[in-house]
Amino acid sequence: MTEREQWLNLSPPQRAIVRLLKEWGKGTVAQLSKMLGLSRVAVHYHLRRLKAQGVVQGQVERRGRGRPRVVFRLTQAVQEHLFPRRYDMLATVMLDEIVADMGREYVRKLFQRYRQRLLARFNCPRAPLAERVRALTQLLADEGYMAYSEEASDGFVITLPNCPIAEVVRQFHEACDSELEVLATVLDAPVVRKCHQAAGDPCCRYFVAKTTKPAKEVVRQ
Repeated sequence: MTEREQWLNLSPPQRAIVRLLKEWGKGTVAQLSKMLGLSRVAVHYHLRRLKAQGVVQGQVERRGRGRPRVVFRLTQAVQEHLFPRRYDMLATVMLDEIVADMGREYVRKLFQRYRQRLLARFNCPRAPLAERVRALTQLLADEGYMAYSEEASDGFVITLPNCPIAEVVRQFHEACDSELEVLATVLDAPVVRKCHQAAGDPCCRYFVAKTTKPAKEVVRQ
């Protein structure tokens, strides 16, 4: 069974569990039950099915004097094969050669061009911010980032649970810098990075502020 066939073979609740575990890094039955609006019995059932398919694994986690709890994570095989990857090894080798010949500044420019080409398909630059956020989120989801967005009282939150170029990012942080800059430019709004996979977080998350003024700078955290 191919990775895509394995994904399509999962039921909607099982896909939702996989997405949450990908985003969170780990989760308990209670946490998944609360987030999905399912009973704990139902969550247990789906986790058993996912475990039997080699998608998730459970581990006892002890915290102080309290009762130990079982946390669930995606298996390494799923992390490596179920989610999109983009020939990371080849790209990394080629970028190493470019750095040796032309320097890291040239690599930074390459990542900027890559993001610009990706977002050239963004076709609603003058739409309201909410519509721009939705369109950009869908574009990123189509590129394998598993992106979704939520509206807050003072802005929008864009979450990217998966990084298709994770191996490249580990060696070339310029990829993340260009991502942040292009998001702010395309949305024409201030963007703050709240979570960062390259820094050890389970996902990347960006806050987009509601404002009528153009974004003059990108804020990094």
